[in-house]
Amino acid sequence: MNEQATASDSPFIQGRNARLYGKSIESCPYPEGSQDRAAWIQAYEEAAADDPAE
Repeated sequence: MNEQATASDSPFIQGRNARLYGKSIESCPYPEGSQDRAAWIQAYEEAAADDPAE
């Protein structure tokens, strides 16, 4: 198998990075109701709580 996943491939990390890089929550690429979307949104919201500028 040639494919290798990295931590940055995880929906959680992608959601955190999206928030940190100023993307909107609507930019989530995962479908409604999926576990990946839930992880992405959770990380996005947690990144907001960690942001002292908010």
